[in-house]
Amino acid sequence: MTPTAIMKATSCSRTSPCARACLRSGDTLARQGGDEFTVLLPDLGSGEDAALIAAKMLTELKRPFQIAGLDFFTTVSIGIALYPDSGETPEVLLRNADIAMYQIKGQGKNGFLQYSPEMHSGHSMRITLENDLRRALESGDQFELHYQPIISFSQQRISGMEALIRWHHPRHGLLSPDAFIPLAEETGLIVPLGEWVLENALRQMAVWRARGFTSLQLAVNLSPKEFERHDLPERLLGRLSAHAIPAEVLDIEITEHLLMKDAEKNINMLKQLRHCGVRVSIDDFGTRYSSLNYLRRFPINNIKIDQSFVRDLNPNNQSSTSIIHAIACIACSFGLRIIAEGVETETQRQLLSELDCDDMQGFLFSQPLTAAQFDEFLTNSVFPSPVLRH
Repeated sequence: MTPTAIMKATSCSRTSPCARACLRSGDTLARQGGDEFTVLLPDLGSGEDAALIAAKMLTELKRPFQIAGLDFFTTVSIGIALYPDSGETPEVLLRNADIAMYQIKGQGKNGFLQYSPEMHSGHSMRITLENDLRRALESGDQFELHYQPIISFSQQRISGMEALIRWHHPRHGLLSPDAFIPLAEETGLIVPLGEWVLENALRQMAVWRARGFTSLQLAVNLSPKEFERHDLPERLLGRLSAHAIPAEVLDIEITEHLLMKDAEKNINMLKQLRHCGVRVSIDDFGTRYSSLNYLRRFPINNIKIDQSFVRDLNPNNQSSTSIIHAIACIACSFGLRIIAEGVETETQRQLLSELDCDDMQGFLFSQPLTAAQFDEFLTNSVFPSPVLRH
């Protein structure tokens, strides 16, 4: 019996012509909807042939797409199920290919995996965690925000904080975002979760402002699914107004990857946000393929240097500082504020200061703090925030 394979893939809809070019004449490619595709590979010489075709797809999709003369990059996650080893009916094969696809997405995307029975238990755990997350959103009492200070070192003061969500899971204890945010993104639960973060972060910010800490800025991460909503500016302004917080206090953080995914549309959304007075930062800057031409057009305020660059800083290795120096020069030329993430040592801090990067956050100054702990940090740390009385 010659092996047959079913592949499930998630990628941009524009990738289908490239995927089709990697297939044989008897293979079938079908779009299931959204960003999901199914590929039927009959009459394979061996099971390894499916992996070879998946690898060809990955190689092909690493190339940029030319759209209106501009380069766009995409990723693809592929799950493979072989007949009869991974199932004997189309329904079972599709389900197991789907399980393998979500497994590779959970490992960072842009790869392929063949289904194995061990994945099934992991898939069951994923479904359980998804149900737990839905119940947590309904109750609203299992989440907590932690706040990591952003320090202006030359001024020796706290300039703001980044709001970071934590989940007090009833069985697994305190979970960091890495444990559930990818799942929330995949299931669409990131939208109500983002609403919870924004509402509770602004409510706490109103408390601090009422106590006189009016110079602080609040940074909140925005997911791609939230950014795609056309009513985003109105919803943000509504939340800010409800808590009597000026728009310029809120700093929306979006990833470089999100901006480049659909640059023209996102430029328009950024313009709307900036017109409303909300500040915008590019998070994880330097980890993708931003064009300087696009950076010139993005109406942003801040660039956040990814912690992977900060981690590699070494006074004895000039190349380790060259990237940050280049980013600092770019930011300066565009009139942007630069913030370094993941600062953990005094050596890193000194090198960053020498590179004209004055705003920093990281464990050198403080780990993320509960609201009560941040209260203490505001008044008793070596970087106090000024209290402005009216």
